Amino acid sequence: LPKFLSMGYHRLLDRATYTFAELGLADRLVNALPNQGLTAHDLISNEEIEWNADILHRVLCACTDVGLVERAKNTIDDKHFILTSSGRMLTSDHPSHARDYLRYYLGPMSSNIGYQLIKLVRGQCKGTGFAEASGGLDLYTYLKQPENQDYLRLYNGVMTCLSTYTGDKLVTGVDFGRFETLVDLGGSRGTFLAEILQHYPNIRRGFIFDLPQCIAEVKSADEFESRQINSSRYTFIAGDMTDSSTIPQADAYILKYVLHLFNDEICVNVLSSIRKANEQRTDTLLTIFIVEHIIFSDGTISNWQAHGFDIGMTAYGGARERTEQEYQVLLEKAGFQLKKLYPIQAPDSIIEAIFIK
Repeated sequence: LPKFLSMGYHRLLDRATYTFAELGLADRLVNALPNQGLTAHDLISNEEIEWNADILHRVLCACTDVGLVERAKNTIDDKHFILTSSGRMLTSDHPSHARDYLRYYLGPMSSNIGYQLIKLVRGQCKGTGFAEASGGLDLYTYLKQPENQDYLRLYNGVMTCLSTYTGDKLVTGVDFGRFETLVDLGGSRGTFLAEILQHYPNIRRGFIFDLPQCIAEVKSADEFESRQINSSRYTFIAGDMTDSSTIPQADAYILKYVLHLFNDEICVNVLSSIRKANEQRTDTLLTIFIVEHIIFSDGTISNWQAHGFDIGMTAYGGARERTEQEYQVLLEKAGFQLKKLYPIQAPDSIIEAIFIK
């Protein structure tokens, strides 16, 4: 029973955390003096529409238990708050994009999509959970709509957040330095590729490839400039990964958090498009890296994060996380050979596959 009660209480604290992130309270608290802090009334004093200070205070109290804020020392009461180091990560300009991650996964759209899982199990969904929640659209069609650009920015922020968290382990877990050219398919702002180019200066050129609306949303090359990577070493390219004519040729390709979004048919189509894009190259070897939450079927490695993502992908797009054997089947259908599995668990792992002409 304590386990289930804990789930309920944590879900309620999730509501406070989401409210804290959505309202941008970290931005309002970021300049609070450590020995003075700010009260709920201080935070809302400039609002044109009167906020409920009592409820806001109680949200802040709940956020002390989450570790986002703490009460300021040396104040006359317990109503003055300051940010913790974790709370500072939820400022809108923090490089981790943790605020985007929480707003995306704890927000109403994700919650609504998750509730569709019951219908999916019962066979009552005609399409996907995302389609049920969005009025019939799949994720990428939804992101293309002009009215959903805020959601697109959140989505790109989530991709940056995940790359920031897992980057170091993944970058050093495989020797990417053996390639001259590298494409990050679905690379968003380029965080992961920037980390790779920084770690392997011998890579001559990298390409960030994504949907036109995703590339258009990237306003600058901050991820590369902050790492002092010369602009001659990277290029942003817009296209469709199922259309081989839009994919640039390269020695190797990275598919990070891509294939788990799609059913088997689309996955094979994407993999085949990479192969077709390189048919005219003289090099005989083509390499791809699949970065995903691999489900380890032998039970020797913890799978809780992979199983959690698997449920999320099922609800979002009728897709899934996969085992090594399931990826092997997809790769062979597209003409590739599975060469090696790197069980990095960052929590992601990496599959290396090759195509030999």
